[in-house]
Amino acid sequence: MQARIIDAVVEMVAEKSISGTTLANVASAAGVSQGVLVFHFKSKEGLLTQAMVRLLEEYRQAWQPAMASADPLERIVGLVRADFDPAICTRKKLALWFAFWGETAAKPIYNRLASESEEERFQAMKHACEDVAGIARISDPVGLAQSIDAHTDGLWLQMHLQGSDFTREMGLNSALSHVRLLLPELARRI
Repeated sequence: MQARIIDAVVEMVAEKSISGTTLANVASAAGVSQGVLVFHFKSKEGLLTQAMVRLLEEYRQAWQPAMASADPLERIVGLVRADFDPAICTRKKLALWFAFWGETAAKPIYNRLASESEEERFQAMKHACEDVAGIARISDPVGLAQSIDAHTDGLWLQMHLQGSDFTREMGLNSALSHVRLLLPELARRI
């Protein structure tokens, strides 16, 4: 039941934004009573926080397997591919990501959760880039990691703003092309 409720939060935020999402419309979309929501989540804020926790955990589960590879290039490419995983990179979930990021200045809990998750994910990319530096003669692996992640973030924004005109597949292809440009000595392996 909790998964169904969180799915309803994703639907409502994508449709109505965070401010337009209410316990009433989430309850209706989930097919439960408002009392059930209050019992499990205490408030709209508790419900939204749990939705963010779930979203961040889903994302972590998508990129974490990439770290198992001994090949640093495979780790980099795996991290990029995870950003465009069909379970992670959907129109509705992108709407939720951007809604939460837009609230981080006003909601310390969102800021803390997003910052911790982003730092963990960035460290994974940074370590992969440090490990690939010896193979590809990269002088600034931190800059490489920042460039790859910034490009992916920009592609998410482009997908969010352009809707169906910019697909997940187009985003993935652009992200991989960017990595090829940054790592020309390894481009044939990407």
